[in-house]
Amino acid sequence: MPPQSNPNETQPRILRTFTTLHQLRPAWGGALILSLGLDPAGSALSIAANIAGAVSLAIDKDPTHLREAALSGAVDFTVNTLDEAIRAMKNEVRKHTPLAVALSADPILTLDEILERGLAPQLFTIFLPPHLRITQAAATLRSLGAALIDFSETTAPQPEFQPSQSLLTPLLEARGWTLQTFTFDTPATLRHFDAEALALLPPTPTPDDPDTLRRRWLEAAPRILQRQRPPHRTLWLTEPEIAVLKQSQE
Repeated sequence: MPPQSNPNETQPRILRTFTTLHQLRPAWGGALILSLGLDPAGSALSIAANIAGAVSLAIDKDPTHLREAALSGAVDFTVNTLDEAIRAMKNEVRKHTPLAVALSADPILTLDEILERGLAPQLFTIFLPPHLRITQAAATLRSLGAALIDFSETTAPQPEFQPSQSLLTPLLEARGWTLQTFTFDTPATLRHFDAEALALLPPTPTPDDPDTLRRRWLEAAPRILQRQRPPHRTLWLTEPEIAVLKQSQE
């Protein structure tokens, strides 16, 4: 039976976020991503950062957000102090291995502490309402080399932050990609579909080739997104690729 569209927005959001990260830099090993807020969009960033190879630190004091992020696998573990977070992240940054850490703390107060400690992320973003202190801190972090990206898709961009859509749109137009989500009856059927989709891609793209991100996504998604139900997969595809995959499922 051909796969059907899936209304679940989680995986599409993760893929859009991962694609934005890849547009910023193809390799994130040894880099730190700092975010304030762990709502669904913030959790999507933690997962996307893991796929990209980065270490990420998400700060939120909402127990519901923290619990849902842990249950979904968006973060590897939660700590209660910045010292604990730094200790956990230091080795992974040095080893260029991914790690997603959640810090249960007040984001604004912790941001002040981060600046005092001289912690310098390569990317800074927020999933909170605008706040003067955040704007001021963002300017400082940008002067230290951080990219300021706004991953929100339904609201006006945060002051001083670059909209992620400005990185996505040129790529999608150039490659003729559209976002497609397919749903399956069983995990086994999904695994077969992933293999077929992977076979459509060039075998050895260069690190900065856009197909590298699609290959990395298809290689990582079965491991990182295996908890999502029903079994489904979201992909960037051209119209000919969509036709091939749909025909293979008939």
